[in-house]
Amino acid sequence: MAAPRACFSLAATCALPFILAGCSGGLDPTATASVQSAPSNVIRPSGLSPRPATVAVTQMDAPEPLKSQFMALFNADVAQQDVALTNSAGARYLARGYISAYPVEDGARLTYVWDIYDGEAHRAQRLNDEIALKGVAADPWTLVDAAALSALAQRSAGELAAYLSNTPEALAAAQPTTPAATASVSALSYAPIR
Repeated sequence: MAAPRACFSLAATCALPFILAGCSGGLDPTATASVQSAPSNVIRPSGLSPRPATVAVTQMDAPEPLKSQFMALFNADVAQQDVALTNSAGARYLARGYISAYPVEDGARLTYVWDIYDGEAHRAQRLNDEIALKGVAADPWTLVDAAALSALAQRSAGELAAYLSNTPEALAAAQPTTPAATASVSALSYAPIR
């Protein structure tokens, strides 16, 4: 019978640091944070322009005023990446975005998710990444400053541009347009394998 108590005691001892880490009610919510880069898992750009794969942002979920600030930064960053933003009617892809902040032991994580849908409303890709925020605050959103938003916007714009540069629209736009070049590509594409 002593074994179950020992297991419970060990479990409680191991869980205590995690429970205490969540108790931050008396800490200064105006504490500043520093941004740390997390390893990025971005899609590699194809070297082609993403412009032919037009995209419309149909939704961005984040608290105001951070949402407006993020979208202003994001729009500037995607323009630099040669992404063509348009309205929903003229877009080949639709993007729905979400930003969240959640506490971790040594600060917070600021994350983004972009769900990219094709013209038939099928999800074509999910893009996501996060940035580590150092600092101490009861509310993780209070650690999000201009530098963190800028880093998140730049990273998400780069990943969106990389994805769009690998789409069929970007690849088709890079194909040769002269009749002779097209004929030679077609002949090679459909040559029988021996």
